[in-house]
Amino acid sequence: MDVVYHCSDSFSQVLAVSMVSVMENNKNMDGITFYVLEMHMSEENKQKLNGMVASYGRKLVLIPMPNMQKDFDFPIARVRKKWILDSYCRLFLGTILPEKVERVLYLDCDTLCHGGLKEFWEQDLENNYCAGVTDAVGEHYYRLFEMNKTSRYCNSGMVLFDLKKWRENKMEEQVARYVRRHNGYVFFMEQSVMNIVLQDKIKILHPKYNVYTLISELSFQELKLLRHCKRFYNEKECKEAKADPRLIHLTNLFFVKGRPWYEGNEHPYKGIFLKYRALTPWKDTPLIQMNLSVQKKIQFAVIKILPRKLLLGIIGVLYEGIRPKQIARLQRKMQNVD
Repeated sequence: MDVVYHCSDSFSQVLAVSMVSVMENNKNMDGITFYVLEMHMSEENKQKLNGMVASYGRKLVLIPMPNMQKDFDFPIARVRKKWILDSYCRLFLGTILPEKVERVLYLDCDTLCHGGLKEFWEQDLENNYCAGVTDAVGEHYYRLFEMNKTSRYCNSGMVLFDLKKWRENKMEEQVARYVRRHNGYVFFMEQSVMNIVLQDKIKILHPKYNVYTLISELSFQELKLLRHCKRFYNEKECKEAKADPRLIHLTNLFFVKGRPWYEGNEHPYKGIFLKYRALTPWKDTPLIQMNLSVQKKIQFAVIKILPRKLLLGIIGVLYEGIRPKQIARLQRKMQNVD
């Protein structure tokens, strides 16, 4: 099995926890190679990762992060003080990874493996370019991205790619062309581009293969109230994902305080994260101090006071009603930039 991440130096310990979780739960697989697209990673952290992977009898290949703007002729949309293009690298793995890699599992560093992946890895992708788990977004976003009625918008934190097919059909050219046509601005960046370019060509998997925090923390009714999603899983599938999460995605959620690598966090999967962290070279490193701004402290205080149903309803209106209109205005503005 070939697994790929992209990682900066500051996220090295989070990456290590994810890698250990994969190795611990897949000891029966004949071979696992990790490819890490690293950005300014220290020699000390590289040595720690190499030693950890070698202790399991697995292989680690470190690849310097390409310059997306220079190497792939990507325009940069100056809509923020800092616009990071590194996340687009997962859509250019056909060029970045060796030609011998014909199938690869892309994982964000903030993912945990919590079960065997042999059946998942060996599945038939059925003439699709990749496989993923549907994200919880409402119809306003499907219209915003001009996606057809049968497509499903997937989360890009876990994607199983058929790189052979990706290369044969020159999908990188299609990705780059789409981004250039939009002057470098696409909301949700590579995730949206992947879904737009690959409409109806992504195999939809059971949600247990990407249990992001929305699924783990909210009931099915709460999730629907917050995200107004129609093209989504049913309640039974969501319950199955919670009961048997194979890949856990430690995403942010506005009323969950911190993520598992922060001191004093309240994330639902912090226990599992710490379990695997204890098996890494960072096991004795103190967790990161959570320095909340005054605004964040007020936010969490208000969250604890307001009834949960009311809170989710208010945020749902903002996220699914007002936000897409703001995004649409910004997209029109960016597309008219010379």
